[in-house]
Amino acid sequence: VIWHTQTEEQVLARWASTRDGLRAAVAAERLARYGHNVLTAVKRRSPLAMFMEQLASPPVALLGLSAAVSVATGGLADAAVILGVVAINAVIGYVTESQAEKTINALGDIGPKQAVVLRDERPCTIGLDEVVPGDLLVLAPGTYIAADARLLASNQLSVDESALTGESLPVAKHHQFRGVEETPLGDRKNMIHMGTVVTGGSGLAVVVATGKHTEIGLIQSLVGEVKTPDTPLQRQLDDMGMQLAMVSGGICVVVFGLGVLRGAPWLLMMKSAISLAVAAVPEGLPTVATSTLALGIREMKRQNVLIRQLPAVESLGSVQTLCFDKTGTLTENRMRVVTIETPERMITVSVDGRFESLGRPMALSDAEDLQRLVDVTALNSEVALNGGALNPELDGSPTETALLEIALHAGEDVKGLRARHPLVKTVHRADGRPYMVTVHDTGGTEHLIAVKGSPYHVLERCDRCFGVSGLVALDETRRAAILQQNEAMASQALRVLGIAYGYSADTSTSAVTENLIWLGLIGMEDTIRPGMAELIAQFHEAGIETVMITGDQSATAFSFGQRLGLSHDKPLEIVDSTHLEKLDPGVLKSIVRDTTVFARVSPAHKLRIVQALQEGGRVIAMTGDGINDGPALKAADVGVALGEKGSDVARSVADVVLEDDNLHTMIIAVQQGRTIYRNIRKSLQYLIGGNLAEIEIMLVTTAIGAGEALNPMQLLWINLVTDILPAIGLALEPPESDVLKDKPRDPREKILRRADMWRLLRESLIVSAGSLGVYGYSLARYGIGPNTSTNTFMTLVTSQMFHAISCRSERTTVLDMNRTGNTVLLAGVAGSLALQIMAGILPPLRTLLRLSPIGPADWAAIAAGSIVPFLANESLKVLAHPISERETRS
Repeated sequence: VIWHTQTEEQVLARWASTRDGLRAAVAAERLARYGHNVLTAVKRRSPLAMFMEQLASPPVALLGLSAAVSVATGGLADAAVILGVVAINAVIGYVTESQAEKTINALGDIGPKQAVVLRDERPCTIGLDEVVPGDLLVLAPGTYIAADARLLASNQLSVDESALTGESLPVAKHHQFRGVEETPLGDRKNMIHMGTVVTGGSGLAVVVATGKHTEIGLIQSLVGEVKTPDTPLQRQLDDMGMQLAMVSGGICVVVFGLGVLRGAPWLLMMKSAISLAVAAVPEGLPTVATSTLALGIREMKRQNVLIRQLPAVESLGSVQTLCFDKTGTLTENRMRVVTIETPERMITVSVDGRFESLGRPMALSDAEDLQRLVDVTALNSEVALNGGALNPELDGSPTETALLEIALHAGEDVKGLRARHPLVKTVHRADGRPYMVTVHDTGGTEHLIAVKGSPYHVLERCDRCFGVSGLVALDETRRAAILQQNEAMASQALRVLGIAYGYSADTSTSAVTENLIWLGLIGMEDTIRPGMAELIAQFHEAGIETVMITGDQSATAFSFGQRLGLSHDKPLEIVDSTHLEKLDPGVLKSIVRDTTVFARVSPAHKLRIVQALQEGGRVIAMTGDGINDGPALKAADVGVALGEKGSDVARSVADVVLEDDNLHTMIIAVQQGRTIYRNIRKSLQYLIGGNLAEIEIMLVTTAIGAGEALNPMQLLWINLVTDILPAIGLALEPPESDVLKDKPRDPREKILRRADMWRLLRESLIVSAGSLGVYGYSLARYGIGPNTSTNTFMTLVTSQMFHAISCRSERTTVLDMNRTGNTVLLAGVAGSLALQIMAGILPPLRTLLRLSPIGPADWAAIAAGSIVPFLANESLKVLAHPISERETRS
């Protein structure tokens, strides 16, 4: 059925539904017939497939070739060992990757779980999976649309369909629209679809498709089996691994050629060259990258930071500008009315709700202007009063709850007031309409109109005001005085609302917003969350600029920004965003460059601001909690939503969710993002440095014809013992003390820069020099043979273990007392050294690796050849990073 071409009655008839909704029994029968409203689960890799993937790599292919050569030359034991190395590496890779995949597959398990439908003629909340065809969805701002549905009613309805169509701005919907069969999906204005979100207005819709039969379900079924895509960092590491393999392969060919030219048996040199190629390729790279990202996600979860998108872990370390939504994010979103200004008097409101004017208490019965203002705010409200009349529970937004509390504290019978003036119609705030209108029955021919919202826009629609002396015309003098009052209140960081009322027989939106009567201004304060100014200072120290985006007036926003120190040591620049949509994109891009505060911002403005900042080359993080933050959160490089008080919309599109609404954990998330990137660099430094040292030793000894420094079994042992465990230990390195004092990294920067490659070459040459020194000593003492090879082998492995400890920091030495310990790395190093000692002591391992007994003098030489390179590399850190520089960073 082409639903968007059908009338409302045709669709209702097709599903045997009515505008009162389904009966519970019918819904239960349909749930059994059509199944639960869930999308087809994406197939995951099987354990066997994951294990086999560990074998599908160039290093494993080289090892297989080496095993085949061993069998051809009668080395069955060697072949068995090679295959054992393959199996052990595969098991280590499988265990690590399966744990990482479990963590990654759990990402995104945050979002709406319930829907509001009409059942048995009344609204009820049910699980999303219980929605069935024929159900009537009740739509309001923030509603997550649970299924595909045809609109039956709509009032200024707008929907964010970016999840389905890619359209970034909300789309207006109309139930009276009739399409043709060829109408594109994005133009079907009478249809709403699963996975999209209501951003404004209200409506009612009948469900026509659920689960896999929805538009988003059909798309998913076309996708088939989906694997979590690699992040940019993982792709960069894969490319680097391939480049290293090609370079290493070329060097191994050179080693093979030199050996043959020197008269070595070609089969032996082929085995050595293949083994060297295996040892030279850092096959631990993908495992280290995936594990580091997954373990970083797990660590952040312990800090109440949930990651929904894997690339967000990397992006956190690159954030250059952090955009804050003010209300509910920087503030506690607990509003309290503190002052009221009618046209002819100023009234303060105490913490317990008492009114005072000129220092004297006053009651509602003594002030008709105040009485009318309080009544209008009580009517223009969507707050529900639950429980008894004496002490009702209020269920609504913080702003509306605060407004209703002043009426209740003054002794107003709000339930009675609402009963005398029942609600007829509500016109919600929307883009271009920063105020809310409610229409109420008066029992006569005219309806009572109650309005609250932006003082400037509400005042524009008023032609009279109500004061102590009754109704008077609003001349320019009075308008100027009201606007001056508004600015004065806003400059005290108060949120200010304008209140007005009127009467109209016509209930159309245009009619109820004309010829209104001004009542006054209400000023509310929203308490800043504790420690916000200090947190902002921390972000500045980390090189992250801070920007506030708020719907408040300019004076309020400016005062608030100054109190928080948003501009750091620069003048605070503020932009009033009222006419932002009229600006040329190029002009906007230049304006946002130096702006700290954006005031009077609409949801569409937030999106444009974030996109303009991104076009300026910045990596942007956006925090928010409301429905209106959704588009900007999705567009930002890192969208950050509040978990407890945040809306379903914000949580469903954000990359990061702060579970406990504590913004201070955001600095922890940035620290963790930077630490993850640093730790991957440390693992790379260790893996590549060790591999280079092996190549250098083999290249030098083969070139000078000084025999075989390391035999194929020893190279395989090094590959097994020294690569993965210490590298994973480095991936778990705790944050360094200076990680938040660095500037954000450029996301376009390669993970290993040219300077890093020179440093790696220098460090590897120092490590290989120590091993070659022991090789020379042994050659002079024993000549070419097992003793010389044994000492070189033991020295290189021990040197690599010391090098792993050195790689803990690029700047500080092991003597730095401020560094946190890394028990995982130390355990990995200790275990590897224990295995190495066992190889030198246990006869079976000695035979396998072709080792000879080691005497005390040789042990001393091995210790010197391992420790001296370690001390040399640590000393070079001091020369490269003077004490004064390290102290300023600590």
